[in-house]
Amino acid sequence: MYRTILLTSLIVTLISVSVCRAQSQTYQLSGSVSNQSGTPLIGAYVLINPGNKTVAADENGRFSVQLPEGTYVVECQYLGMVALSTEVELKKNTTLRLKLKDKDMSLKQVEVTAKSSFDVNSTNMGSTYMDVKLLTKMPALLGEVDVIRSVSSLPGVVSAGEGTAGFYVRGGSADQNLVLLDDVPVFNSSHLFGFFSIYNPDILDSYTLHRSGISAQYGSRISSILDVRMKDGESDKMHYQAGVSPVSAKFSVYGPLTPKLSIVLAGRAAYPSYLLKMFKSENIKKSAAHFYDANLKLHYKIDANNSLEFSSYYSEDGFKFPYDTTYHWSNKLGSLKWNHVYSQNLSSTVTVAKSIYDNNVEGIAIGEEFNLNSGIDFTQAKVDWGYFGISKHTIDFGGGVAEYVIQPGKLEPYGTSSLNPRTLEKDKGIELHGYVNDEIELSERVSVSLGVRYSYFLKQGPSDVYLYEGGKPRSETSIIDTLAYADGENVQTYQGVEPRAAIKYSLNDNSSLKASYSRMRQYIQLVSNTAAITPVDVWKLSNNYLEPQIADQWSIGYVRVEPNNMYEFSWEVYYKRLTNQVDYKDGAVLLLNPTLEADLLSGKGVAYGSEWMLKKNTGLLSGWVSLTYSRSKRLIQGATPQETINNGEYYPSNYDRPLNLNIFTNYQLHPKLTLSGNFTYTSGRPMAASDSWYRYYGQVFANYTGRNQERMPDYHRLDVSLNYDFNEGAKVEYTGSLSIYNLYGRKNAYSTFFRHYYGAPPGAYKLAIIGAPIPSVNLNVKF
Repeated sequence: MYRTILLTSLIVTLISVSVCRAQSQTYQLSGSVSNQSGTPLIGAYVLINPGNKTVAADENGRFSVQLPEGTYVVECQYLGMVALSTEVELKKNTTLRLKLKDKDMSLKQVEVTAKSSFDVNSTNMGSTYMDVKLLTKMPALLGEVDVIRSVSSLPGVVSAGEGTAGFYVRGGSADQNLVLLDDVPVFNSSHLFGFFSIYNPDILDSYTLHRSGISAQYGSRISSILDVRMKDGESDKMHYQAGVSPVSAKFSVYGPLTPKLSIVLAGRAAYPSYLLKMFKSENIKKSAAHFYDANLKLHYKIDANNSLEFSSYYSEDGFKFPYDTTYHWSNKLGSLKWNHVYSQNLSSTVTVAKSIYDNNVEGIAIGEEFNLNSGIDFTQAKVDWGYFGISKHTIDFGGGVAEYVIQPGKLEPYGTSSLNPRTLEKDKGIELHGYVNDEIELSERVSVSLGVRYSYFLKQGPSDVYLYEGGKPRSETSIIDTLAYADGENVQTYQGVEPRAAIKYSLNDNSSLKASYSRMRQYIQLVSNTAAITPVDVWKLSNNYLEPQIADQWSIGYVRVEPNNMYEFSWEVYYKRLTNQVDYKDGAVLLLNPTLEADLLSGKGVAYGSEWMLKKNTGLLSGWVSLTYSRSKRLIQGATPQETINNGEYYPSNYDRPLNLNIFTNYQLHPKLTLSGNFTYTSGRPMAASDSWYRYYGQVFANYTGRNQERMPDYHRLDVSLNYDFNEGAKVEYTGSLSIYNLYGRKNAYSTFFRHYYGAPPGAYKLAIIGAPIPSVNLNVKF
């Protein structure tokens, strides 16, 4: 593989020599983009003419580009802000400080304008940037727009199912996506079993989904990175916002506390229990549900070169079935960042992060009272550097250390329960990483990005490692010995190099060809018998039997953005080779199982596909169409028949959804009125189907052939919304929306089951979570 990378680099160099033409002296044009208070504008676009060169500001609002000597017009654009244009005479290395002003929204404006999702001139591919202002126009479920649901409308992404917060990216499982909030990992991003996500749209700035060509800066997951950023406080005055829908209410406040200190504070609460009482079923009537969450972000500007940023999030969820079970889960996230600028060429960000996820299941049925607790505690410290000092190079490098402490399960009976208490050992591990990534402009047309990430994982005690008899399937009865490791003692180590490479060749000023390769490693995964992430799932670290997951991905693509930014088009083909993929034995016991590795099977997999996206950014009608055709397969071939799936042949993975079509449109009916629609179509999820029944000791059992050989019905849904700005531009603004989720009442299957009737073949039945149109209204006030 490394020879292949070296050969690729040599070919890239030869190409650059062939296309490079004589140039005059080149200089570095760098700078920063911020609002009037100095808050960085992440993703702001800097357009440079002549040459139609476009660069995007990084997470610190900084940019850098190499240009020949000459005079240029530099224009900076950011959604919701007044474009800034300045002329630069480039005779030496030059640094700009671009400060944008908020757009006067009292001006009547008919056309809707959105930012481009792609950067034609960079080596980045497989990444989609989304501005939250566009998110607010999308149809909402129960009156709340949602980041996770909008991500599922992008190429290569499929929702895990109705009423779930998980999503699949390019044939990977939901836990193979690293979901971030201000650089802090989120281990359960759902409220109310997935009907809401943890992201409050009123205080978000932007979010980016990385699917391929991922920078060496990112790691720890093998499918995708969802990087969500909260906004910073504004500089001019304090802003207040509140909203209400049929099942939730929210508020937010953001602005300056002092000339150097700004705040963002927000809270939400949901109260759907009264709606449950409207159902005819007594079980649903007597159920109850709730959630609440809060965000706090402080940004302190010490001086022109130093700033501190504190970001935090807290949430509580609860759901109660009337006679037997209650569920409670919570998220506690926090990060502290120090941003420092050493010079115009060098900057750094030091981050300390904490993420705690706790889950509790309580049994309340008489004779079966219990409390079952589980969770994960994650701590990380890292430093990231950016260097622009070498001609035609943009270098990022850094490293960090993270600690995982997982409580897989603690069962505590009480009352009249006859259950036995049980506590599984905590799962502890440490992950270290270091990386360097260099984006090199070889010529006006050719740029390459070469990076490498090194990761090291250490599994620590306390741990009991069971030794199994050779030649037999692993099971509790085949244990022959136990190795006991004390708390903090080293149990198992894994390490590896993760090379990354990408190349961009500009066909002209508006289009380019791109290709990339990346290797990613993942040392933590979800152990679950469901397709989506749920509150009762348990995270598991790599150990003696569970090796880290590895993905090698190759991608090629084409990107075009029209000069006026009206249209943009992307096409990408990818192939992924997956190693150490986990599946489960038939009848696997996943909960409170001390010999869990005996029910887990490991193998390999492949995923491949083609993605298209056409987007219209300006005009009365805006939106996009995305189409994906893909396959995802697994091969589990163990030493014994009991440890082999599908007779040792490839079978569709649980995440194989070949066809995925999404259409989003936003039409400006009036300067204050917009009509939006979102249509989704995906192939049905694979499932194991029963073809016959048999009796064993008087009991009837279903007989299943193969693994995932059949499919659920195809999924499709249409959502619409009408959005109205009542008093835009006034001191007090009102906005409202009317949404209908699942307009034509499609009863999409969430799961299927088989029922046996004597003398009849097995009958398949589907369970639909949402089988009717769901209207909702939402009213927001801002002042």
